[in-house]
Amino acid sequence: MPCRVGITTRPEERRAEWENKVVGLSNWRILNSYPTKQQAQQHEDRYAVQTGCKASHGGPDAPGLWHVYRFDYLRER
Repeated sequence: MPCRVGITTRPEERRAEWENKVVGLSNWRILNSYPTKQQAQQHEDRYAVQTGCKASHGGPDAPGLWHVYRFDYLRER
């Protein structure tokens, strides 16, 4: 089952966005939270390499706490 890892300052909204992009989203969880995007990005990069989860950088910097999330899914829509 494929997995994806990412970062966001708005985890509830981001999960809803992914539910519209993939089929069978499961095991959604927040791995950690960081005060800066850079720290969260480093965690995302390490996690993607260690687990083989897909990751894609993008999005502007934003104020607030940055959350690293991951989930499993069956396929992309």
